[in-house]
Amino acid sequence: MTEWIWLNGEILPMSEARVGIEDRGFQFADGVYEVIRLYGGRPFALDEHLQRLWKSAVDIQLTPPLTTNALAVEIFGLIAKAGISEGMVYLQLTRGVAARNHLFPDVVEPTLLFYVRPLPPVGAPGSGEGVKLLAVPDERWKRCWIKSIALLPNVLAKNAAVAAGADEAVFIDCGNVTECSASNLFAVINGKLITHPIGTKVLPGITRMILLEIAGELGIEVDERALGEEEAPRAEELFITSTTREIGWVSCWNDIYIGRGRCGPTTIALHKALKQRIASETRAEAPMMVSAVG
Repeated sequence: MTEWIWLNGEILPMSEARVGIEDRGFQFADGVYEVIRLYGGRPFALDEHLQRLWKSAVDIQLTPPLTTNALAVEIFGLIAKAGISEGMVYLQLTRGVAARNHLFPDVVEPTLLFYVRPLPPVGAPGSGEGVKLLAVPDERWKRCWIKSIALLPNVLAKNAAVAAGADEAVFIDCGNVTECSASNLFAVINGKLITHPIGTKVLPGITRMILLEIAGELGIEVDERALGEEEAPRAEELFITSTTREIGWVSCWNDIYIGRGRCGPTTIALHKALKQRIASETRAEAPMMVSAVG
C-alpha cells in the first residue's frame, strides 16, 4: 500500500519525497510540528492544533506559507487520498533550504510537509496496564510552549525510561514536576485535579486544554500549580495526556505504586467525557473549517 505525503503543495509517494540537505530543519532543528489524531477519518481538534502550529511558528519568527483554513483543506485532501480511518497526521514546518548559517536567510521558502499514519484505537477508559513513569532531571530549554522539532532531550529521557523498564519519563525541575517526555501530567489529590501551568517548561497540550474544560463541566475543581517531586507519588491518581494516547492512567512512579495499581474514578470519568467529546466532534458529516489565521 502506497504511503502518501504532502510536500510543499504536492502529494506524492513517501518513497519519492526529498528534502534538501541544507534544509534548516535538518541542520538546525529550525522548525515546528504538530500531531493530529484521526477518528473515523476525521481529525480531532484540528482548529486548536493549527492555531498552536501558527503560534509556534510565529514564536520562532517563521511565517507559514498557508493560512490555517487553506492548510485544513489540504489536510482533508491528503486524508482522503491516504484512505486511513484510525491514525494520525504528522505535520512539520521548517524555515526551508538555505546555505548553512546561524543567521536567518534574507529570502527562503519554508518547507511544509505532512503525512498520515495508521494508529490502533485507544482502549476504553481505565483499560489496559497503567503507565510506568521514571523521574528524570529536566534538562530542556525554557521555551517549551513552542512545539519545536528539537526534541533530543525528550528522546534521551524517553529512552532512559524504557531502558529502566518504564514507559515514559517525567521531568523534574528544581524539585517540581513539569511534564513528561511526550505528554502532560495530571494528579488527583483530595479530589482536586492538579497540573503544572503552561509556560517555560510545559507545552500547552491540546488534550490538556480540552480536559481542563471537561473538568469544569463535570464540576471537578482544578488547581494549576507546580506539583512537588515528593508529593506526586502520594497522589490518589496520576495520569498523562497526549493527542495519540488520549489519557493514560499511571500505575507506578519509579518503584511506587499509585492508587494501589488501579485506575482511579476521576481518571475514568474524565476519559469517558473526553471520548464523548471526540465522538461528538468527529461524527459530523460536513467538512470542518478552522478559525482563519494568516
